Amino acid sequence: MIRKWLAAALIACSFQAFSLQDTADLDASSSHYIRDDLFVFMHAGPGRNYRILGSINAGTPIAVLERDNDAEFTQISDDEGRTGWVESRFVSNTMSQAEQLPLLQEQLADSQSRLQGAQSENARLRQQLNDARQQVSQLTTSNEEQAGELSRLNAKVESANKDELVTWFTRGGMVA
Repeated sequence: MIRKWLAAALIACSFQAFSLQDTADLDASSSHYIRDDLFVFMHAGPGRNYRILGSINAGTPIAVLERDNDAEFTQISDDEGRTGWVESRFVSNTMSQAEQLPLLQEQLADSQSRLQGAQSENARLRQQLNDARQQVSQLTTSNEEQAGELSRLNAKVESANKDELVTWFTRGGMVA
């Protein structure tokens, strides 16, 4: 059950990652990444007609410095300190899936270990509940036995009281 839930959460996170890859809300900051393509060319200016300075691999963290007026190109600074322009469609606010995978696997492992802990705690509590039910059953049986013994002893006391009363009347009649 929990595995199905975790799988659904992982799929939902994947869909969320794809939906967040829109470039319309890119602000100047250092929390941007190159999308999960093989590599992206970095140009000297905001267009494909500018000289290619190099390429940036998918998932590389970048800092967005500026956007051109047409919003087709974004000026960035990469993790190697290079500054250049890349197509805005390749810039994303989310980590690459290659970087997210180890984090998600770690979260999954943590969730599975917590699940195992919860399952062992559940088994311990079930055993404790079964022990308590057995004890309640034994106490109920003992209570019923004692209630029967109490009834028998009360009847015996009443019988003894009647016998003693008869004895007193008999002795009183003899004395009189």
